[in-house]
Amino acid sequence: MKASRLLIPILALSAILTGCGNQKLSTTKSNYPVTDMAATIKGTVKDTNTVKYQIDDGKTQSVKVNSDNFFFTVPAKQKKQNVTIKAGSQEKKITVGSQNKLGSYKQVAKKYNTQLVQANLPKSLITKAQAAQKTQKSTAAKLKALAKSDPQKAMQEQQKLVAAGKQLQAEMATASKAAAQKVKNQQLPATSEGLKTNVTTDNYQIRTNVDNDALLSVGLIIPTSQLKTTAGQKSFGTTLALLANSTGADAKKVLKDFGNQVKKQKNNQSSTQTHTITSNGVNFKTAVSVEKIYIFITK
Repeated sequence: MKASRLLIPILALSAILTGCGNQKLSTTKSNYPVTDMAATIKGTVKDTNTVKYQIDDGKTQSVKVNSDNFFFTVPAKQKKQNVTIKAGSQEKKITVGSQNKLGSYKQVAKKYNTQLVQANLPKSLITKAQAAQKTQKSTAAKLKALAKSDPQKAMQEQQKLVAAGKQLQAEMATASKAAAQKVKNQQLPATSEGLKTNVTTDNYQIRTNVDNDALLSVGLIIPTSQLKTTAGQKSFGTTLALLANSTGADAKKVLKDFGNQVKKQKNNQSSTQTHTITSNGVNFKTAVSVEKIYIFITK
């Protein structure tokens, strides 16, 4: 009797310990911060080919398991996200941190696209428009003085200026239409949602992560080989400057600091070098490797 009484708790303890041993699903962290544009979730699990996960109340997704290891990415949002990971009967809950917004995606895209068109206008037309704007105040003062001594002549000069202004506006409209068509494949879409590659050209890629019109991050990617050509340098420099201006940063400072970082990388090409440039509260994290340059814009 005594032996049988002792056997029952021993068997129960054995069952508990065996159950604990079967808990094989694990992750490297319980709380994951956002890095650049998303959080990368890493974990291990045995005796299964796939792992399923659900972000908040979203649809269930799956990822393959290779050599007992798995990973998947969770794009950032403005609020903390809860992620449930399952492998068979096993379950693991983790959280992903939030990320600040750079601004309204629609406003940033509109500003970027407008400046992109302006950057592709003929230089002669831009010079002409700048000259007209520069002399506007002095011309108005001269006409005002002329009107006192010779009103008729002042009126004639005024009419000439109005006609010249209308002509310039017409030229600008025609040139802007042509420039917009030229850079059509380089413009950001008017709206976007989630983590997407929105622009792909021979010289660079632009990725954005958007949460209900809140632009959380921008990724600019360029092959380092493009910086060896004049056209590639110009294209990349223009794109980076426009993104900086559109997100509220000082483009001149960003370009200068970036140039200094590239020079440092030339002296050490054995590994990827990272550096963060900050301007007006906007962060530009650069990762320069032998093959590619990555710039992640966040706030």
